[in-house]
Amino acid sequence: MGRDCARVGSPRPAWVLTVLLMGVMAGPGADAQVKPTDAAGTNKLPTYPIADWTAVPATPTTTVVTVTSVGSCTCDLTGGSCDGNCCCDPDCTAAERLLFTRLAGSADATVCLPEGPGVPTLDYCVPSSAVAKVNLPKSSTLGVVTQEKADLSFLSQQLCILDSNSAELGRFFADPGHASVASLAAARTREVGSFWTPDPEVMVAAAAVKAAASSSSQYRVNDTIAATGASGNVFTLPGATFSGVCGYTNVVGFGLPLPLALDVDASSCVVPLDDTSAAGRLSAVCTASTLSAAHLVTNLRLAQTRASEPAFLVPTVSSMMYRSRVGGLEVAVAGAGGGAPAATYNATTGVCTFAVAEAHYTLTHDGAGSLAAATVALIFADAVHPDGAAAAAAAAGAAGTAAPAAVARSLRQKFSVAFQQAGQTAVRRSGAPGYQVGAPLLAGVTLRDPTVGSSKTAVDQLVGGLPVPAAGSDGRCGVNNKSPVRFGMSQSTGCAVPLTLTGLEAFCKGTGTFTVNAFMYALGGGENPAFAAAMADNDAPASTPPLPAQLMDGLLYAPATAGLTHAGKTTVVAGWADASRLNLADWTSCAAADAADCATVAPALAAPAVSMVWTAATRTCDNVPVGVGVEVLTARVGTRDNPQARVARVATSWRFASWTYADPFAPGDVRQDFMLESTVRFVEVDQAAAQGVTPQPPPVFPSLPADFFYPFLSSASVGGRAAASVAWWVALAAASVAACATTRGANEF
Repeated sequence: MGRDCARVGSPRPAWVLTVLLMGVMAGPGADAQVKPTDAAGTNKLPTYPIADWTAVPATPTTTVVTVTSVGSCTCDLTGGSCDGNCCCDPDCTAAERLLFTRLAGSADATVCLPEGPGVPTLDYCVPSSAVAKVNLPKSSTLGVVTQEKADLSFLSQQLCILDSNSAELGRFFADPGHASVASLAAARTREVGSFWTPDPEVMVAAAAVKAAASSSSQYRVNDTIAATGASGNVFTLPGATFSGVCGYTNVVGFGLPLPLALDVDASSCVVPLDDTSAAGRLSAVCTASTLSAAHLVTNLRLAQTRASEPAFLVPTVSSMMYRSRVGGLEVAVAGAGGGAPAATYNATTGVCTFAVAEAHYTLTHDGAGSLAAATVALIFADAVHPDGAAAAAAAAGAAGTAAPAAVARSLRQKFSVAFQQAGQTAVRRSGAPGYQVGAPLLAGVTLRDPTVGSSKTAVDQLVGGLPVPAAGSDGRCGVNNKSPVRFGMSQSTGCAVPLTLTGLEAFCKGTGTFTVNAFMYALGGGENPAFAAAMADNDAPASTPPLPAQLMDGLLYAPATAGLTHAGKTTVVAGWADASRLNLADWTSCAAADAADCATVAPALAAPAVSMVWTAATRTCDNVPVGVGVEVLTARVGTRDNPQARVARVATSWRFASWTYADPFAPGDVRQDFMLESTVRFVEVDQAAAQGVTPQPPPVFPSLPADFFYPFLSSASVGGRAAASVAWWVALAAASVAACATTRGANEF
C-alpha cells in the first residue's frame, strides 16, 4: 500500500552507499604494487567500531518491548541509516523519503516495503486519552492500544465506541522474560486472480507521473545508475548464472542492498580455472573476465545524476589486501593510493596474480539524489591453474609434508551492496526487531571505554555474527575458515586435521610443538621454508589450548592466552535482532533477582576437566576436545499472526571424541584425517499460548477532566483515568456535604 511521504524537511548529510563486491577494482598506476609474500597468520574477526563513546549509557538498561506493536516495522534492517522504501524507518528524514520510489498514478505517494501488522486501534467517539497501556502479568512487556477519534462520517459515528470495559485487542505472545538454566534444560527434551480494464484517467495520470520522474535528474530508490565501462552502460555487478558461473546479472538499484535477503551475506559466483576452450582458459579469463580489476574499477565511471549529460565519478582505491594461497591470511598491499593493479597471467607457473576475490564500494550520496564520491577497498588472491607448474609443485609437497588436497578448480567471487549515511556507521541487523530465520546470530565481545576514568562498557560487535570452526575448500581446518551461526538453523560443521600415527601419539600426549595455524600452513605447502623444513612425521599441533579454541582465535575460551585475540574475553549475544551495540544490557539479559545470571552471555569454556589418554594397543586417543557445542533457546513475542523471535538464553560446551589411527601397517609418513566437529542447536522455550490483551476496566464513574477542580485540586502526580476518578470522588464528597447542609437548613424551618 502506498504511503504519503511527500513531507518537506531540511536535507540531511549525505548517504553513503557501501557495495561489498567480492570481485575486482583498479585505477591508474597499476604497476606500482607488488604481491606480498604468503605467510601463516590469523585474520582478525571484523567488528563494527564504536567512534562515539558519549552515546554509550553509563548504566545500560534492558529495552522493554511493546507486545502489541513489536514487529510493526520489519523492513528497518539497518541501524543508524535509512532503508530505501521503508516508510516506517525512523532513521529516514523527510528529504530522504522524497527519494523513495513513487507509486504509479500518484505524484506524492510512495511504494512502501512490507512493514508487518499495524498497532491495534479502537475508534472512540470522543477519546479520553491518546493511549491505554496494559501491563501483562508475569512479563516485562506492555500491551498498548491506541484510542483514535472516529471519522466524522455518519456511519463511523454510529459504530464508534462510546466506552469499553472488555474489548480484547487481539491475541499476542507475551515475552516469557528471563530464561533460566531450567528453561533451556526443559526445552532440550522436546522435538521440536482477477482481471479488469484500467481506468483511462488513471493510466493518463500514471503516464504523466512517469514522464515527470524521467525528466528529473535525481536518483530515486531502485533507479539504475548510469555508468561507462560497465555491462549495458549501467552499474552492474557479477552474479551467478544458471550454471553458477559468474556473469553480469546483478543490476545495482540506487538505495537498495544486494543481496536483499538476510540469510546470505553476499551474492556469489565461481570462475572456472580448468576450462580448456580458447576463450575460457585461465590465460584468457585472467585479463578478460571478472578476475581483472580493469573491468570492475579501472574503466568504471559512475554518473552522478540522471541528467542527460551528467558528470561522472572515478572510483578511488581506499585499501588493498592480498589473501595468501595457503591459510587465507590477508596482507596489506603497498601503494594502494596508486590504484588497483590489473590481473596478470604467468604462463610458466600457470598462476593469475592479482585476481579479485573481494571488493568493497563506498558511494557517497548528497541526500538529494546525486552521487558525490566513490571509493573501493579490495582483496586479491591467486587463481592457480589446476594443471599448471605451481599446482604440480604444491601437489608434490615439501620435504616431510604430505601431499595436500586437490588444487581448487574454480575461484569463488562474492558481491554485495549496503548503504549508510555519511559520518555514520551502518550496522546490518538480523531482523526488526525479531530475528529472521537464516540471519546471522548477532554476537560480540564486551569492550571497555579506553577513556581514563570511564567505566562505560559496550559491545565490540562481530560483523558476520557468531562464528564456529569450519572447513576450507580442501576440507581441512584453518584459523581463517569459519561458518556463521544463522538464527533458527541447527547445524554441524567439521574439518580435518591430518596426522601420522606418531603424530597422533605426540598430539595426545601433549608434546606437539606447532600451533594449529603453523601446522596446517606447513601441510598445505606454504611458501615459508622454515615451516616446511621443520616438519617431520611425528610433528603435531599443540593440544593446549584445545584445537577448537585455537581455530576460533580464543572466542568462547575462558583462559587468557597469548596469541589468541579473544581468549579471556566475555562473549555476548543480542537478545533482539536490532539490539544496539552501545547498550550492553540488551546483550546480557540478566535476571532482575540475580545480576550474575545473564542469559545471553555465552558461558566461557574453561580448559577441559578431563585429560586426553593415549592407548598404544588400539592406537586411540580418548577425550579429544573436537569442537564446541552451542545451544540457543528462543522465544516468541507479539501478535499471533506475526510473532517476533528473540534469543532467550545461550549455552556452550565442549564436544569430545576418540581418535583412532585405523591402519597399523601404514608407512610412517601416511597421514589420516581426524575430524573436528562443532554443533549449533536451536530450541524453543516452553511458553504459554498467545493470550488475549484487554484494556483496563472502566472506572465506576464517568471520567471527568483531570483539571476539573483546578486550581482547588491539583492532580499533577496522577493522570488519565486515575485522576478523573479522584476528581469524581472529590465531586461526590462535595455534593454530599452540600446535600447534608441543605437538609439541615430545611429541618430548621
